Amino acid sequence: MIDYAAELAKYSRILEQKSLVTGLEGNASIIDRETGLTYITPSRRMKMLVEPEMIAVMDKDGNQVGGTGKRSSEYLLHEAVYKARPDVGAIVHSHCPYLTAYAIRYQDFEVPEDCSLRLVFQRFTCLPYGRNGTHDIHRGIEKALENSPICLLGGHGVVCVSTDMEDAIGLIEAAEGFAKTLYITKHN
Repeated sequence: MIDYAAELAKYSRILEQKSLVTGLEGNASIIDRETGLTYITPSRRMKMLVEPEMIAVMDKDGNQVGGTGKRSSEYLLHEAVYKARPDVGAIVHSHCPYLTAYAIRYQDFEVPEDCSLRLVFQRFTCLPYGRNGTHDIHRGIEKALENSPICLLGGHGVVCVSTDMEDAIGLIEAAEGFAKTLYITKHN
Protein backbone atom coordinates (compact mmCIF):
# COMPACT_ATOMS: atom_id res chain seq x y z
CA MET A 1 0.00 0.00 0.00
CA ILE A 2 1.31 3.43 -0.97
CA ASP A 3 1.74 6.07 1.72
CA TYR A 4 0.57 9.03 -0.38
CA ALA A 5 1.26 11.60 2.33
CA ALA A 6 4.89 10.45 2.66
CA GLU A 7 5.22 10.34 -1.12
CA LEU A 8 3.94 13.91 -1.50
CA ALA A 9 6.10 15.21 1.36
CA LYS A 10 9.18 13.71 -0.33
CA TYR A 11 8.35 15.22 -3.72
CA SER A 12 7.48 18.57 -2.13
CA ARG A 13 11.06 18.84 -0.92
CA ILE A 14 12.31 18.03 -4.43
CA LEU A 15 10.05 20.69 -5.94
CA GLU A 16 11.47 23.35 -3.62
CA GLN A 17 15.07 22.16 -4.13
CA LYS A 18 14.55 22.63 -7.87
CA SER A 19 13.03 26.12 -7.28
CA LEU A 20 9.72 25.07 -8.82
CA VAL A 21 7.76 26.04 -5.67
CA THR A 22 8.43 28.22 -2.61
CA GLY A 23 7.01 28.50 0.88
CA LEU A 24 4.35 30.93 -0.32
CA GLU A 25 3.87 29.98 -3.95
CA GLY A 26 3.05 26.72 -5.65
CA ASN A 27 1.58 23.46 -4.48
CA ALA A 28 1.31 19.83 -5.44
CA SER A 29 -1.13 16.99 -5.04
CA ILE A 30 -1.56 13.27 -5.57
CA ILE A 31 -4.89 11.47 -5.88
CA ASP A 32 -5.63 7.94 -4.79
CA ARG A 33 -8.09 6.91 -7.51
CA GLU A 34 -9.19 3.84 -5.52
CA THR A 35 -10.37 5.78 -2.46
CA GLY A 36 -10.96 9.15 -4.12
CA LEU A 37 -8.79 10.87 -1.50
CA THR A 38 -6.62 13.77 -2.64
CA TYR A 39 -3.39 14.58 -0.83
CA ILE A 40 -2.32 18.21 -1.20
CA THR A 41 0.49 20.30 0.21
CA PRO A 42 -0.48 22.60 3.06
CA SER A 43 -0.94 26.33 2.63
CA ARG A 44 1.86 28.77 3.47
CA ARG A 45 4.44 26.16 4.39
CA MET A 46 7.97 25.80 3.12
CA LYS A 47 7.85 22.63 1.06
CA MET A 48 11.32 21.67 2.31
CA LEU A 49 9.89 21.34 5.83
CA VAL A 50 6.64 19.52 5.04
CA GLU A 51 6.26 16.26 6.92
CA PRO A 52 3.75 13.54 5.95
CA GLU A 53 1.40 14.37 8.84
CA MET A 54 1.11 17.98 7.55
CA ILE A 55 -0.25 16.91 4.14
CA ALA A 56 -3.94 17.83 3.87
CA VAL A 57 -6.14 14.87 2.93
CA MET A 58 -9.36 15.76 1.11
CA ASP A 59 -12.35 13.50 0.48
CA LYS A 60 -14.47 13.38 -2.71
CA ASP A 61 -16.74 16.12 -1.35
CA GLY A 62 -13.90 18.57 -0.67
CA ASN A 63 -13.80 18.05 3.10
CA GLN A 64 -10.45 17.87 4.83
CA VAL A 65 -10.37 14.50 6.54
CA GLY A 66 -6.70 14.30 7.48
CA GLY A 67 -3.45 16.15 7.93
CA THR A 68 -2.49 18.90 10.36
CA GLY A 69 -1.84 21.51 7.66
CA LYS A 70 -4.56 23.66 6.13
CA ARG A 71 -5.21 22.62 2.53
CA SER A 72 -3.69 24.76 -0.21
CA SER A 73 -5.89 27.62 -1.37
CA GLU A 74 -5.60 26.13 -4.87
CA TYR A 75 -7.41 22.93 -3.95
CA LEU A 76 -10.30 23.85 -6.28
CA LEU A 77 -7.85 23.95 -9.20
CA HIS A 78 -6.53 20.48 -8.38
CA GLU A 79 -10.05 19.12 -7.87
CA ALA A 80 -11.14 20.44 -11.30
CA VAL A 81 -8.17 18.85 -13.05
CA TYR A 82 -8.76 15.47 -11.41
CA LYS A 83 -12.41 15.56 -12.49
CA ALA A 84 -11.52 16.55 -16.06
CA ARG A 85 -8.63 14.11 -16.44
CA PRO A 86 -9.24 10.66 -14.93
CA ASP A 87 -5.82 9.59 -16.26
CA VAL A 88 -4.02 12.12 -14.04
CA GLY A 89 -2.56 10.99 -10.72
CA ALA A 90 -0.43 14.00 -9.79
CA ILE A 91 -0.46 17.78 -10.24
CA VAL A 92 2.18 20.45 -9.78
CA HIS A 93 1.09 24.08 -9.66
CA SER A 94 4.17 26.26 -10.00
CA HIS A 95 5.20 29.88 -10.27
CA CYS A 96 8.51 28.97 -11.92
CA PRO A 97 9.78 32.28 -13.34
CA TYR A 98 10.29 31.65 -17.06
CA LEU A 99 7.00 29.88 -17.80
CA THR A 100 5.15 32.20 -15.41
CA ALA A 101 6.46 35.15 -17.43
CA TYR A 102 4.39 33.85 -20.36
CA ALA A 103 1.37 33.49 -18.07
CA ILE A 104 1.77 37.04 -16.79
CA ARG A 105 1.88 38.25 -20.42
CA TYR A 106 -1.19 36.09 -21.22
CA GLN A 107 0.81 34.46 -23.98
CA ASP A 108 0.70 30.84 -25.13
CA PHE A 109 4.07 29.09 -25.10
CA GLU A 110 5.04 27.50 -28.42
CA VAL A 111 7.85 24.97 -28.67
CA PRO A 112 9.74 25.53 -31.95
CA GLU A 113 9.36 22.76 -34.54
CA ASP A 114 13.12 22.14 -34.70
CA CYS A 115 13.42 21.51 -30.95
CA SER A 116 13.78 17.94 -29.66
CA LEU A 117 11.35 18.71 -26.82
CA ARG A 118 8.65 19.04 -29.47
CA LEU A 119 8.29 15.25 -29.22
CA VAL A 120 6.88 15.83 -25.70
CA PHE A 121 5.48 19.38 -25.86
CA GLN A 122 4.08 21.47 -28.67
CA ARG A 123 2.10 24.28 -27.08
CA PHE A 124 1.05 25.42 -23.63
CA THR A 125 -2.23 27.31 -23.76
CA CYS A 126 -2.63 30.33 -21.51
CA LEU A 127 -6.01 30.57 -19.82
CA PRO A 128 -7.70 33.91 -19.09
CA TYR A 129 -7.22 35.40 -15.64
CA GLY A 130 -9.14 33.74 -12.82
CA ARG A 131 -8.83 34.76 -9.19
CA ASN A 132 -6.80 32.24 -7.23
CA GLY A 133 -8.61 30.13 -4.68
CA THR A 134 -11.85 30.28 -6.72
CA HIS A 135 -13.42 28.22 -9.49
CA ASP A 136 -12.56 31.06 -11.91
CA ILE A 137 -8.91 30.03 -11.95
CA HIS A 138 -9.61 26.76 -13.74
CA ARG A 139 -12.09 28.01 -16.37
CA GLY A 140 -11.08 26.32 -19.65
CA ILE A 141 -8.50 24.01 -18.11
CA GLU A 142 -10.18 20.87 -19.49
CA LYS A 143 -9.56 22.01 -23.08
CA ALA A 144 -6.09 23.43 -22.33
CA LEU A 145 -4.93 20.07 -20.93
CA GLU A 146 -6.52 17.92 -23.64
CA ASN A 147 -3.33 17.65 -25.72
CA SER A 148 -0.69 18.93 -23.34
CA PRO A 149 0.45 18.08 -19.82
CA ILE A 150 1.03 21.77 -19.09
CA CYS A 151 -1.07 24.90 -19.26
CA LEU A 152 -0.51 28.47 -18.15
CA LEU A 153 -2.84 30.31 -15.78
CA GLY A 154 -3.19 33.87 -17.05
CA GLY A 155 -1.54 36.40 -14.77
CA HIS A 156 -0.70 33.66 -12.30
CA GLY A 157 1.43 30.57 -12.95
CA VAL A 158 1.64 27.09 -14.42
CA VAL A 159 -0.10 23.72 -14.00
CA CYS A 160 1.54 20.42 -14.93
CA VAL A 161 -0.22 17.05 -14.80
CA SER A 162 0.88 13.46 -15.15
CA THR A 163 0.17 9.94 -14.00
CA ASP A 164 2.62 10.30 -11.11
CA MET A 165 4.56 13.01 -9.29
CA GLU A 166 8.00 11.99 -10.53
CA ASP A 167 6.90 12.39 -14.14
CA ALA A 168 5.06 15.67 -13.42
CA ILE A 169 8.21 17.14 -11.88
CA GLY A 170 10.32 15.95 -14.81
CA LEU A 171 7.91 17.51 -17.31
CA ILE A 172 7.69 20.90 -15.62
CA GLU A 173 11.43 20.99 -15.00
CA ALA A 174 12.13 20.31 -18.70
CA ALA A 175 9.58 22.90 -19.84
CA GLU A 176 10.91 25.55 -17.44
CA GLY A 177 14.49 24.81 -18.53
CA PHE A 178 13.54 25.24 -22.17
CA ALA A 179 11.67 28.49 -21.45
CA LYS A 180 14.84 29.75 -19.74
CA THR A 181 16.94 28.74 -22.75
CA LEU A 182 14.59 30.63 -25.09
CA TYR A 183 14.85 33.71 -22.87
CA ILE A 184 18.65 33.54 -22.95
CA THR A 185 18.73 33.18 -26.75
CA LYS A 186 16.44 36.20 -27.17
CA HIS A 187 18.43 38.40 -24.78
CA ASN A 188 22.04 37.67 -25.79
